[in-house]
Amino acid sequence: RLQERLRQCQSVEATGRLAGGVAHDFNNLLTVISGHAAMLSEDITDPEIVSKVHEIQKAAARATSLTRQLLTFSGKSLLQQKIVNPNRVVRAAGETIARLVGEHIEVQTALFPDVVSVRVDPVEMEQVLVNLAVNAGDAMPCGGLLMIKTETIVVEEDQRQSQLQLQPGRYVLLSVCDTGCGMTEKIKRRLFEPFFTTKPQGQGTGLGLWTVYAIVKQVGGSIAVDSEPGKGTTFRIYLPGAENIREPDQHQKQSTREMLDATA
Repeated sequence: RLQERLRQCQSVEATGRLAGGVAHDFNNLLTVISGHAAMLSEDITDPEIVSKVHEIQKAAARATSLTRQLLTFSGKSLLQQKIVNPNRVVRAAGETIARLVGEHIEVQTALFPDVVSVRVDPVEMEQVLVNLAVNAGDAMPCGGLLMIKTETIVVEEDQRQSQLQLQPGRYVLLSVCDTGCGMTEKIKRRLFEPFFTTKPQGQGTGLGLWTVYAIVKQVGGSIAVDSEPGKGTTFRIYLPGAENIREPDQHQKQSTREMLDATA
């Protein structure tokens, strides 16, 4: 298992270096494409050409989103962290999640009213929830239940050496549960590897859960997965309470190596 973890760390680190090396230049090119497309859309009136320009803009927007995910995991994006109530983050993402998963999936929340505040980038945490919800939706093609829960937990001194590597203190436990098809142990072991996907070729980048893992680690949190075939899946995200963080940084940057060392 140790060799498997080392192999995964080396793979993630190498990919992170590659991503960070090209993502900024790629993003600059996308800015040029988006800017010229926007100017074109203002200058032309032919409906057919306008439609084609809009397709260029949508493609550029998708590529920009992908680049942002690569920068997040490479540790080269700047997190705009602030102290927030995690329940507000869940509510803010609710409309987007409901639209993405479709009407055939019921979305419910169970938000602990006195949940501890956390220091995170709200936009990044909404992305975490959206990515997990999209995966849950894919696991429930015939419908089902998606439940998002928050609660406050306390990690005692004798629990600090647990598998999650949590320091003593208060944490927000953010759970995303679905009643979908679940997954095998083999898939679970590779779940957070970059570019790993179980979707057909061309239908998934393999970066959704990779980005979730990166964002959670960058704020000092941890993530665990419980799943069995036919029994659904639960992602549990542990976020340190704001009072746990000794040196808050509005523009925290963390290298891939640092993130991996924190979980090794």
